[in-house]
Amino acid sequence: MKIGIITDFNETFLKTFQIKKEYNIRGKKLNLLANEIHLHIDTEKIEESIKKIENTYETDRFEMHIAELEKYFNVEVTSIIANNQFLGILILFKDITQHKKDMEIIKENQEMLVEKERLASLGQMVGGIAHSLKTPIFSISGGLEGLNDLVDEFDSSIEDPTVNDKDMHDIAGDMKNWLVKMRGQLSYMSEVITTVKGQAVNLSGDDMIEFTIEELFSHTSILMKHELQNALINLNIENKVSNNIVLRGNINSLVQVLNNLISNAIQAYKNVPNKSIELKAKLENNTLIISVKDYASGLPEIVKDKLFKEMITTKGKEGTGLGLFMSYSMIKAKFNGDMKFETSNKGTEFFIYIPLNNNNV
Repeated sequence: MKIGIITDFNETFLKTFQIKKEYNIRGKKLNLLANEIHLHIDTEKIEESIKKIENTYETDRFEMHIAELEKYFNVEVTSIIANNQFLGILILFKDITQHKKDMEIIKENQEMLVEKERLASLGQMVGGIAHSLKTPIFSISGGLEGLNDLVDEFDSSIEDPTVNDKDMHDIAGDMKNWLVKMRGQLSYMSEVITTVKGQAVNLSGDDMIEFTIEELFSHTSILMKHELQNALINLNIENKVSNNIVLRGNINSLVQVLNNLISNAIQAYKNVPNKSIELKAKLENNTLIISVKDYASGLPEIVKDKLFKEMITTKGKEGTGLGLFMSYSMIKAKFNGDMKFETSNKGTEFFIYIPLNNNNV
């Protein structure tokens, strides 16, 4: 049997491929037809598909783009068999152009929502960091004033006969104390700025670095400090993972996930102060388990089944529903991990599972 010879067709085929009715295509080879009507139809792909399913009951499917028509098709190639006799091949072109366009629009809208969520997160972070930097700046400013007074005291005592060596050592000791305090504040500011710089980059980046759980929790607590203080919520950290365990991956993405979980836990308390959130890490069966737990009223039933599957929120107009959706996607894509949760009227606990394999440790 000759492969690729057109034996029959319908009017939709003629209309879709802009072929005039009087143009006789019956009996023509598909590749010759494509040349005659000036369309780049991937006839080689079709012929490969035909050979694959010929004399079988299978259907082969693939997608095809025809640039001249500005159309996309799902192509299905199926054998026609009757009474165990092979009669021919049915090629079905399904126009999916509108579907492709709709998916592009959905993708663009999702990207806009993701960017909106990221910018909102950065806005909150910047406000918190500004507050966090005020304290060390005031301390350093006070230290400079203290040093200035000590310099004046030291200068005036140089020719003072009543000032002995002990007095001079005391002045020097006070100067050293102020320097130690200011170095500590400068070190803290440097750590804050480094953390913020990491989080300010596009979270879709793939910066692969090595980091410990201690570093991860340090970055997280720095960025959440202001929000926790404002809500009068305590963050209790328990890290049972040795610093010998080093993960390799995008630490900024993981910090973002933890920040989102902690922020959700804060909001679950609904402005009730003096509550606690637990952030823990441990190892089980060569898997890193990080958890965030609150003791609020738990998640509503309507949310439970949809939590990681779609963009859903319990925060009304204040929420986009992207946080947990993004978090789950990041853990899956960037760490080959998983996320689960347990919830009741006594609280909610989220678990992040990251396998320790050659890719991330």
